Amino acid sequence: MSSQVPVTLFGTQYEGGGGLIRDSLSFAALLNKRLTITSIRANRPGKGGLRIEHTVAICTMAYLTGALVEGNKTASHQITFKPHENQAAEQIRKHLDITIEGSAAIFTIALLPYLLFSHLGVAAHVQPTIPENGMEITIRAGTLCIKAPSFHYLKHVFMPTLKTLGIGEYNIRLSPEYDQGFHTDFVKLPGRIKIWVKPLTYPLKPFVLKNRGRLARIRIIAHAPEGEFEQFGAVVKREVEDSLGGSGSLRGHDVEIEVTSIPTVLPDQYHLLLVGETIGPEAFLGYEQVYPQTSGFPDKLGDNKKELYTHLSRVCIRGLIGELKSGNAIDENLEDMMAVYQSLADGFSSVTAPGNEKLVRVDSGIQVPLSMIFLNSLDPPQC
Repeated sequence: MSSQVPVTLFGTQYEGGGGLIRDSLSFAALLNKRLTITSIRANRPGKGGLRIEHTVAICTMAYLTGALVEGNKTASHQITFKPHENQAAEQIRKHLDITIEGSAAIFTIALLPYLLFSHLGVAAHVQPTIPENGMEITIRAGTLCIKAPSFHYLKHVFMPTLKTLGIGEYNIRLSPEYDQGFHTDFVKLPGRIKIWVKPLTYPLKPFVLKNRGRLARIRIIAHAPEGEFEQFGAVVKREVEDSLGGSGSLRGHDVEIEVTSIPTVLPDQYHLLLVGETIGPEAFLGYEQVYPQTSGFPDKLGDNKKELYTHLSRVCIRGLIGELKSGNAIDENLEDMMAVYQSLADGFSSVTAPGNEKLVRVDSGIQVPLSMIFLNSLDPPQC
């Protein structure tokens, strides 16, 4: 049974969105404390409250933790979560198959802290428990999404960063096989990803990701319709090369450019992810966008394919430049995702450091090699 001392959170605290719900449920389950969240997403546009994808995530967490839940319905502004209090809770299966509306990556990120740290928490031996040999979860949801990480971001940014913290393939594996899906302003098509997770048996060591190293590779993941995707990838590569001064190198250090062009399963849908990989120290920083969107891009941009390819390329290059200029070892979106791991590590941990922006300006070894002077008037859409 969970602790009788309840914790109450106001849903408008901090960023006031789904991240607060995700992290607070993880902490409540690991600490075995009752949790009430009020005013859920009350500072968000519209009516606020729980969205459909939130209710599915809460239901899944209730299953994994044997919790009793009150108020878990769409548009609800308050929930109460009581971990390990459901006397009828069933034993956790080794295979789960879940369909949700929204981002498969966000759903995965929501479940991982509890799945990984459940055998180290105060309720480690309270039934039901996560199978000690691991469990496999299939998630059917969007893999290319607006304002949410893609499957490819998980693969090339999130997972490699977890590995640098000491959480590698012994405890977590993302299957390379997936089905493409969309969750954008205009398209809702479930895809499929599969992940295997085995609980940690030892505390996560403290980590300090002080700053990134020298840019060694730019990874391009470009999605466009059949008949366009190869041309789109070529345009992005050329734009990146031009941003590097046309030579693809900086002060004698080559910057590798790796391009993966993928056809979309639906017409008129585009996605671009740029990942900057650094060495000495190793780091992975990403920036991505989908098109079309209801805002953030010029009207009728899609009418001219050449302009669309160029504009989307430059938006993402500009976004990656911003991440690299910070000097941090992780990008802005990943910083939010890493907060829970900082808290759960066995000692002080950090993913940013003051003075990193100045360090980038004065240290020629890690300066930003990309140049976008001709894009001063172009502001990337906000993620």
